[in-house]
Amino acid sequence: MDQTMNPNRPYIQRMLILLILSSLVRGASLQRTTSSAPRLVLSGWVPNACTLVVCGSSETRPKGEEGDQELESLKTQIRDLETELEGLKAAITKTQRVLLPPNGVMVGERIFKTDGSRGDYDAARETCSRLGGALAFPRNAAENSALQKIVTWHNRRAVLGINDMATEGRFENLNGDAIAYSNWARGEPNNLGNEDCVEMHEDGKWHDRGCTLEWLVICEF
Repeated sequence: MDQTMNPNRPYIQRMLILLILSSLVRGASLQRTTSSAPRLVLSGWVPNACTLVVCGSSETRPKGEEGDQELESLKTQIRDLETELEGLKAAITKTQRVLLPPNGVMVGERIFKTDGSRGDYDAARETCSRLGGALAFPRNAAENSALQKIVTWHNRRAVLGINDMATEGRFENLNGDAIAYSNWARGEPNNLGNEDCVEMHEDGKWHDRGCTLEWLVICEF
């Protein structure tokens, strides 16, 4: 499970290498275009003759051909990394398609995923936190459809990261913010028997329920 939760880790590492190399190239280029050796100007002995320019020590001079070779080498490495990154992007996309269904779905930059575990509301929150995510809840119709797919694949209702424990009738996400999107079934929420949690059915509709039931746990990352 942990290995599939962060498929972008190799990609991020490659990006860091690319950024470092790019910084080196920019720094070297800037040094070559802005640095100048100190000059000593001596008046010529012949009247109206040109002045004689004597350059400073070799330590302050640009590297010349050696510097050009280093820059070209860095540029070549960057081009090679860019090519490799394109390959990594394609590999990541392919990996996500293989690893996600039927336990997960990717929507935009968000991944909804389950390991098949079950639990009540508190246990579900703990499971997702331990895995480095949070108990999933949809913020729009596309995310609701993604969660519905997982519910349908597993043929089991799932608990959402939404509740009205603080104020009855005001459903909030895990950050305490009132939800902006909802997909309640007809007649819901009805708070029968003090129902403070929310479950998703196979049709994607929401029902408020008591928080001690056992649901499929779906996390978001």
